[in-house]
Amino acid sequence: MFNTKSIESISKNSLVNRGDELLISVSGIRGTIPHGLDPENIVPFMQAFADISGNKIIIARDTRPSGFFLSQLVIGTLVASSKKIIDIGIAPTPSLKYAVKLYQADAGIMITASHNPILWNGFKFIDKGGLFYTKHKQADWLKALLSKSNQKKNYSSVKSLGSYHSLGYEAIKSHIDTVLNYTSNLQKIQGKKYKVVVDAVNGAGSVALPMLLEKLACKVITVNCETKEAMQKFPRPPEPTPSALKKLSTLVKKHKAALGLALDPDADRLAIVAPKRGAVSEEYTLALSLSGLDSVLKARAKLSKANNFVFNLSTSSLCDCLAIQYKAKVFRSAVGESNVVELMQKKKAIFGGEGNGGVIIPAIPSFGRDPLIGVALILSAMAREDAKDVDDLLNILPSLFMKKAKYTLGNISFESLVKKFLLAFPSAKVDHRDGLYLKLSGRNWLHLRPSNTEPCLRLIIEAKDANELKKISNISKKILNSFSLKS
Repeated sequence: MFNTKSIESISKNSLVNRGDELLISVSGIRGTIPHGLDPENIVPFMQAFADISGNKIIIARDTRPSGFFLSQLVIGTLVASSKKIIDIGIAPTPSLKYAVKLYQADAGIMITASHNPILWNGFKFIDKGGLFYTKHKQADWLKALLSKSNQKKNYSSVKSLGSYHSLGYEAIKSHIDTVLNYTSNLQKIQGKKYKVVVDAVNGAGSVALPMLLEKLACKVITVNCETKEAMQKFPRPPEPTPSALKKLSTLVKKHKAALGLALDPDADRLAIVAPKRGAVSEEYTLALSLSGLDSVLKARAKLSKANNFVFNLSTSSLCDCLAIQYKAKVFRSAVGESNVVELMQKKKAIFGGEGNGGVIIPAIPSFGRDPLIGVALILSAMAREDAKDVDDLLNILPSLFMKKAKYTLGNISFESLVKKFLLAFPSAKVDHRDGLYLKLSGRNWLHLRPSNTEPCLRLIIEAKDANELKKISNISKKILNSFSLKS
C-alpha cells in the first residue's frame, strides 16, 4: 500500500495518489469511503501519528456520516497507544486549533474532508501550538508510517492504556470569547443589530457561527445549520462558491438582511452574500476582512508603520490594493494554510490568508483560516463606516476580474503542460514554487497547479479588466484543449 517514493513526493508538497481514492498532501489526508480510507490504513495512519506526537491529543470532526466511525477508530488506536484524548466533538477546524493551544495539547486531529463531497473524509493533523503540519512534519509522519508498514503493531498493556475525555462546547465558547476580546468596535456592532443569514451547510460551524453572531447582538436567521451526522448528502454543494449559494442569496434579499454568511463543512472558509450583489466570489472575504483590520486589532497607530501581509499565490490582488493604505508589504506563499502560516511566522506578518475565503490573524490562537475572526472584522468595518449592509463596503473595493477552473489531470505530463504555457507567455515572470505561476503585467497573472485536496488540476487567472481576462483565458484554454483536458 505504501512506498518510499511517497516520502519524496510529500516533501515536495505534491500528491500521493492511490487512484482517485486517497490523497495525501500538506493539506492532510483525504480519501473516499470505504475504498480510500478503511480500517486497514486508518489504524497505521494513527499509529504513525502517535509515534511522532506527545501524550495529550485533542480531536474534533465535522458532520459527515463517516465521521463517527472514523473518530472511534482514531480514539481507539490512540488510547491503545497510551495517549490522553480530549474530544471536543463536532467543532470548526479553527476551534480545534485554538483548543490545542489553549489546553497546551501536544497535537490535534480534525476528522474532515473540508469542501470535498460527502463520500470523502480525512484527517488534518495539528502540531503543538495549534499549527497545521508543515510539509516537513508531514514527511516525518510518512516516514513513521513506512517504518511500521511491515512490522507487527505493538499496543500498550492494560496498565498503560491512555484515557478519553469529552469537552462539549467549552472550546467553541472560549474561542468565541477570544474573538470578542479582539473586537474593539463591539458596542457599536451590537448597537447596529445587523440582520444576518447563516448557511453552515449543516457542518461543523452550525453552532459556532450563530453563537458568535448572537454575542454581537445580530438578529440571526439560520439555514442548513443542523448537525445531522446521519445525512447522506450535504444540502448544497459543500464548497461555498457563488453558484452553490443561490438559496442563501434569495433568503438574504427576502429578509432584507445586512449580509449572508456561508461556510464549508469544517468551517474554515467563509463566503459572503450581499443583499444587492448576491453571492460574491470568496476572494472578497479577505478584502472585506482587511477593511476592518484596524478596528479589531486596536492598532491603527501601529499599522502606520511598516507591516507585512502574506497571501498564497492563487489569491487575488484585491488585498494588495488595500495593503497600500496600511503601508504594508505583501508576500506570497505556496497554496495551503500551513504554507501561508509558515511564511507569516517568518515575515512576522500581522494579517494573511487565502483567496478561498480563509482569513488568518496571528493574534487569535487559532492562527489559521478562521471565519469567526473574519466575521468580526467585516462587521467591525461595517459598523465603523455606518454601513447599512455589506454592499456599502463592496462598493468601495476595486473591481475583480478572475476566473477559476479545474480540470481532470489524467495521465499527461504536468511538465509538458508547463512548457506550453511558458512558450505562450514568453515575457512572464515565472515562479515554480507551487506548480506554475506566471506574473504577466499589472494585475494580470495565472496560476496552474495540481490540487492538494482533489484529484484535479486547478487554473486561476486574474486580470485588470474583462478584456484582458478573456484574452488570457482563451490562450490558456487553447493549450489545455490541445492536451484533451476537460473542465
